[in-house]
Amino acid sequence: MSVDMNKTIAEASLDNLHDIIVPDAVGFFPPAPGWYIVALLFLSLLFHFGVRRYKEYKKSEYKREALKELLIYKESSKEDVIALLSLAKRVGLAAFGRHKIAKLSDDSWWDFMEQHSKVKVDAQLRVALSKLLYDTSFAMDNILYEKTSLFVTLWIKTHKGDKDV
Repeated sequence: MSVDMNKTIAEASLDNLHDIIVPDAVGFFPPAPGWYIVALLFLSLLFHFGVRRYKEYKKSEYKREALKELLIYKESSKEDVIALLSLAKRVGLAAFGRHKIAKLSDDSWWDFMEQHSKVKVDAQLRVALSKLLYDTSFAMDNILYEKTSLFVTLWIKTHKGDKDV
């Protein structure tokens, strides 16, 4: 081997190696333009769903108010049963509008309630409530009040308005 070759080998030995220079780490900011687009899309979706949820909340406000009012009626008196039936009718007016609800009475009202919610009003209760409304000598009991309160509560909670369907 020649002297030049030995010199080259000596220069290439591991003893002469130095640490490599590491470049600076890539920072998180400023992000790439694509991340701005992703963030903008996420914020717009968040805004959209927030507005939609707020509208649903406002749309069902009458239900919450009716359920609060329902708590007022605790006695099993004739006036309270009539007030419960009136509350159910007012909820129907708020959900479906006067043009649909105002013309309904007796069996057509009960059928409407059954069609638009999970409430089922049996024939005995229909007859008893009709007697309560129109017969001044009708004696009311606690069972009639409990059944009426239960079906009005169920009507308020489960009915679906025109805009809900």
